[in-house]
Amino acid sequence: MYYRRIAKIHLLSIAVIAVIISSQPIFAQGNIFGTVSNSDATTPANSEISFYGYLDNTDEEIRIEGCVGAGYDNGNWFDDFQNYLTEAPGDPFNFHFCNSANGEGYILSSTIEVGSFQQEDITLSSTNCPGKPTGLTGRATGGPAIEIGWTAVSGLTYHIYRRDASSDGSFFRIDDPPGFLSNPGVVTSPYIDTQVDGISLYDYLIIAENSSGDLGPHSDIITQSSNSFLCGDVNNDGDINVLDLVYFINFKYKDGPEPDYIESAEVNGDGDINVLDLVYLINFKYKDGPDLKCPQP
Repeated sequence: MYYRRIAKIHLLSIAVIAVIISSQPIFAQGNIFGTVSNSDATTPANSEISFYGYLDNTDEEIRIEGCVGAGYDNGNWFDDFQNYLTEAPGDPFNFHFCNSANGEGYILSSTIEVGSFQQEDITLSSTNCPGKPTGLTGRATGGPAIEIGWTAVSGLTYHIYRRDASSDGSFFRIDDPPGFLSNPGVVTSPYIDTQVDGISLYDYLIIAENSSGDLGPHSDIITQSSNSFLCGDVNNDGDINVLDLVYFINFKYKDGPEPDYIESAEVNGDGDINVLDLVYLINFKYKDGPDLKCPQP
């Protein structure tokens, strides 16, 4: 019995050693990493570098430097292929790098190697890529839907991406879900996203494309709730009338039920719900008072 136990332990040890020294590692693919330097060999500051990557020549799914398992720190970048939904050795990949301080960039195009680690060092150079999109705004609309706006630039088109705000993972293209790079995206702002649930928070970002098909750096992330309501419609029946005044009084002063959207009762925009909102709502509805100013959730 003792001999058999020793034999089993010995065989297990051999198996572990075999895995460690095998030319085919236990993980088929994993981390990609490397250095990033400017064209003058200086190191970009952490706040200057952004990047995003995608697989299989489609931007259906992208990961940026802020996603879990990815990042840039003091001249070193990294990502993890295992955090993509689809990945396998031999799959093509692209990473787009941009330095916001000097406008330099780089596109890394290669294939996933068979191995746990893959090093790719980056030297930035001048590019003709479009700039970082700015002026992002978001608001919930009925439907449910979310309206995403930005400062559109003539001659550019835009790819729109979304993820659930509870996730730190990948973004997914929503203006063209299959992510065909031949599709230049949308031209005009805003874009209406109807594939939301009316409850959740979502993160959005956009990427500009020029007439030559060059993609620029990704925008900042904007987070938007998909909850929508009609400001002043305190009882949430789709209309603003005297019933909302009654509902407000019952809610605020008679222990009545809270509005489905509490923001709908904060009509004067002062950050509090009190009798001033009631007066403001009466003036708006019946005395030609100023427009309502509810905050968005």
